[in-house]
Amino acid sequence: MATPNGDGPAHGIAQYLPVETLKEARNLASRFQEGEAFRLYVRRRILLVIPAGLVFLLISIACAVASVVFLAQARSSLLALAAVVLAPFILIGSLLVQIYVFFSWLENRALARTYGHRTSPPRGMLAAWLWNKLRVDMGKAPPVPWGVAAIVLFAPLAMLALVALKMALVLIALAILAPLVYARFDG
Repeated sequence: MATPNGDGPAHGIAQYLPVETLKEARNLASRFQEGEAFRLYVRRRILLVIPAGLVFLLISIACAVASVVFLAQARSSLLALAAVVLAPFILIGSLLVQIYVFFSWLENRALARTYGHRTSPPRGMLAAWLWNKLRVDMGKAPPVPWGVAAIVLFAPLAMLALVALKMALVLIALAILAPLVYARFDG
């Protein structure tokens, strides 16, 4: 991430601010538009990208609905009104966070493909297990805007877990499986 003056990695709390996340998302979109290798990588794998996008959309809809249901259960008309007003922001925000992280990961994969596959074994116990058991190379982890994700994705998922635990567990499993299945079929 770049600092506000653009001279290097962001330090401290600046990387968690929504403004910095928006800048990074805009930069990612620019790299997608201008970077032939990244764009071509995604186009060639569009049949893998679309199902992942649908999973993200489903999760975002569930997050928005769960926040309304959870806050409406408080039997406070003010909280219910706030939930209805916030629902579109949660829907759009959670979808954008998921897409940002996913496309950052895709960019890392595209760069790895363009400049040669990893020749060393996967690092870490989980990466090694995924490779040994499933032949899945997840590659480099993408940047995650933790502050924004906590507000628009993790908190609503927690509300969903309190309202409908089984649905929350299914959606969390889908969120974990989406990149795993993508990586497995991406080969």
